[in-house]
Amino acid sequence: MNEQTFMHYTTYLFDFDYTLADSSRGIVLCFRHVLERNGYADVTDDAIRRTIGKTLEESFSILTGETDPARLADFKQQYRKEADVHMTPNTRLFPETLDVLRRLKGRGAKVGIISTKYRFRIHDTMDQHLPEDFLDIVVGGEDVTRAKPDPEGLLHAITELGVEKTDVLYIGDSTVDAETALAAGVDFAGVTHGVTTADELACYPHCRIMASLEELLEDDPPAKPRPRRRIAIRQILLLLFLGWLSWAESFPLDEESTFIFFTLFLLYLWKVARRRRILPTVAEDWLKERLHPLIVRCRAFHIRQIRGKVPAPLNTHSCTCRNCGHTFTGNFCPRCGQSRGIYRFQLKHAPGNLLRSLFRVDGKFGHTLLALLYRPGHMMRGFMQGRRAAYSMPLQTLFLLVAFYLLAVQLVIPKLQEEKPKLTDASDTIRVENIRASIAELQAERAQGVDDSLMATVTDAVILTLKQDLAEALPADSLRPNEKLKPDEKTAYALGKGIGGQIDSFISQVPFLNRVWELLKRWSHGNRTLHVVAILPFFAIGTYWSFQSRWQVRRHPQRVRFNLMEHFFIQAYIAGQIMLLSILLLPFGWADSDSEVFALPWSVIFLLFWWDLRQLYLCSWWTSLWRTLLMFAYALLFLVLLAGAAYGLYLVAAVLL
Repeated sequence: MNEQTFMHYTTYLFDFDYTLADSSRGIVLCFRHVLERNGYADVTDDAIRRTIGKTLEESFSILTGETDPARLADFKQQYRKEADVHMTPNTRLFPETLDVLRRLKGRGAKVGIISTKYRFRIHDTMDQHLPEDFLDIVVGGEDVTRAKPDPEGLLHAITELGVEKTDVLYIGDSTVDAETALAAGVDFAGVTHGVTTADELACYPHCRIMASLEELLEDDPPAKPRPRRRIAIRQILLLLFLGWLSWAESFPLDEESTFIFFTLFLLYLWKVARRRRILPTVAEDWLKERLHPLIVRCRAFHIRQIRGKVPAPLNTHSCTCRNCGHTFTGNFCPRCGQSRGIYRFQLKHAPGNLLRSLFRVDGKFGHTLLALLYRPGHMMRGFMQGRRAAYSMPLQTLFLLVAFYLLAVQLVIPKLQEEKPKLTDASDTIRVENIRASIAELQAERAQGVDDSLMATVTDAVILTLKQDLAEALPADSLRPNEKLKPDEKTAYALGKGIGGQIDSFISQVPFLNRVWELLKRWSHGNRTLHVVAILPFFAIGTYWSFQSRWQVRRHPQRVRFNLMEHFFIQAYIAGQIMLLSILLLPFGWADSDSEVFALPWSVIFLLFWWDLRQLYLCSWWTSLWRTLLMFAYALLFLVLLAGAAYGLYLVAAVLL
């Protein structure tokens, strides 16, 4: 058949293995484990690769010579157990796959996958890179009764999509795919990613035999050139920013250095070098081969982050409930809800029961804590979209974690305070000397004259505050002449301190309001839970404005979106995550227990927001970085506006009354 263009097709259906992705390493590994376990150690890797695309029963029959259905079914079951561990982490998409799929969708075409692989394994790989609703259809081995080359799966997809056969192009890598397209009566295009040669594919009717999927796009208008080897300006800026933070954090070495930003700098440098193909191909291949075990484990962890807790498989055996006597199939009794996995208490169950009693609230609190540690954004997105069975509610989680934190402070801080008096005198002396040096430096600058009146006002305010701090730390006779507060400075300090004082004075004129106000002040003083909950609306509004502005919605209409109330609950989860890390870091002295709100440094809190919001909105690290900065700016702006409005109302009320 003569080669022709692909522009007139409206539906593109792909095989998966060796067409969109290379899963040969995982397939060979799973086959190898099963074959060696059953005494077939002489089968070569090439022989295994030649069977890719066939059903598991056919593959095992070819490789072992077995024809007994029971024996082949046992091989298949063993293979599935191995694949649950090794398959998805060892599967990688071909370099051009994502670009081709996106550009085909950009044409307005429908895109689907027809494979003998199980559908959930295909989703495990594709959902890491594409939105859940990107593919119009996925037909796996569990969706059909007859495998390829029978056209059942292909015809099922055509029927479900409601398209004509003349508008469909099926793309595959093997003669089995060519036979499937021929049997279904649709056009076929071969791709030589796999072990099947172009000559073998050419024996069947085809539109074209391609060396790469990019040939599907040859008829598209030329895309804007995007140089792959040039480092983008934003990447250079981010590398310089992380490098500066690394230097500021790590030097001098005689101080306490955490090397957090230095680690981030190295990781991002490696990512840029890999994405932009700066390394020579030989060096990159050598590194991939040597680091393959680590790469596989990172992929497995990434998949675990996205998938989270997977429900237990449904038990199809009948069971009699020990609580109500009802006979049922499944994991839980439909009459009373009790689990089928009820056992008699024994000594070996004591540790597990103790841990569940301490850390399990409604069977969900422990899962929520784990998710907040390694997949917070994915967990929050799933929770807001309805996947809530395995996790506790946001405010419930936050309140419990604040209570645990206060308990941890009572247990840990007294131990630290026993050692604190030994250092008090030295630390107070250092603090006083630092304040004196700051006052002298600022007064010298002020004496030289400051051209900017605003800067002069700010400098005077800072000097005034430092003098007051020094007056509180030292007796009056120990103060130097330039460190004492003059009468007019005392008045200015009282007035500057005094919006709260003015409010107290105004409210004290009304006895009832005064009693309520004093009660609220006593209740809020030191109430960490109230302080945390009070700032959540500001972060919620900031996140909503920075990630879901009208411009963003118009530009990316398919992105994840949440309403303002959902953002409030998201912020509750993030606050709970911060409290959880504070509990874990408190014994090491890395958390500030005297803080009124969060015990972690704001730099660490910013990193947590950056990471969480990237997972939540499925955006790039760069997009998450600058939008998180924008979120903090919006939150601060809203806080300032609210404080200004409250003070304006106070002034109006004072004038009227």
